[in-house]
Amino acid sequence: MISSGQKRRGFTLVQLLVSLAIFAFLTGIALPAIQKNRQAADRMKCSNNLKQIIIAIHNCADTHEGILPPLVGHYPKPTEEKDNGYGTILFHLLPFIEQDELYKKSQDDDTKVYSVWNSGTYSARIKAYVCPADDSTKDGLFEGWLATTSYAASFEVFGDAEAETRLQAIHRFPAFITDGTSNTIFFAERYQLCNGEPNGWGFTGDSVRAPGFNLYDPTHFQVSPTAKECEPQSAHEGGINVGLGDGSVRFVSEKLSWETWRAACTPNAGDLLGNDW
Repeated sequence: MISSGQKRRGFTLVQLLVSLAIFAFLTGIALPAIQKNRQAADRMKCSNNLKQIIIAIHNCADTHEGILPPLVGHYPKPTEEKDNGYGTILFHLLPFIEQDELYKKSQDDDTKVYSVWNSGTYSARIKAYVCPADDSTKDGLFEGWLATTSYAASFEVFGDAEAETRLQAIHRFPAFITDGTSNTIFFAERYQLCNGEPNGWGFTGDSVRAPGFNLYDPTHFQVSPTAKECEPQSAHEGGINVGLGDGSVRFVSEKLSWETWRAACTPNAGDLLGNDW
């Protein structure tokens, strides 16, 4: 029982309002910092993924006498035969990113060809192929030709399917990268889906080259696009991650000119990168 000389202790209405105001103020300061840290972590993870892919390209080329895998097609030989592979470039890289078992499971019992179409390989979700900032699919999964990836390969480096047999003597790495491996973009970010459709497997210096259609508008890449067009795209603020032929990863500023982007995408055109690189 509280005596008449004792006072009840508690918050007054003013004290409660002041406490709530302080809490709201501190939350307002903390949330942007948390969001910024999350974005930085996503960007770093994306950069590490690209690093792993570029290292896989080097190991793949070393294993196959310098012959680079195609954007999509047969590899390491250009024809269908036993123990050969058929699929997209990221399918051919599976044995070099610690996914050898998945690659082996794709071998057809009759033809003995490793194919992206077999054993559900085409719908496999590989963490190294997906940027955590890519929100173009609800669950991060799109089933179709190993299209579950946030990265696209340079058409001008890896070539078309089997178009012109890819002139494999020319496409030997690193000999045909005469502009310099540190000056040539091999891979760039992109959303898994663009306008609800699977994004292209590759891009050119002008724009994307996707299955069934080609675009050649003088654009280079989109940063945090509101409309997810089929071009190299970045979910990060201020620029886009790209993987270079020397094995490094670079965050390219959104202020980069189209001319410099175009020069960075060509492996042997003799063009120079601009001062904005």
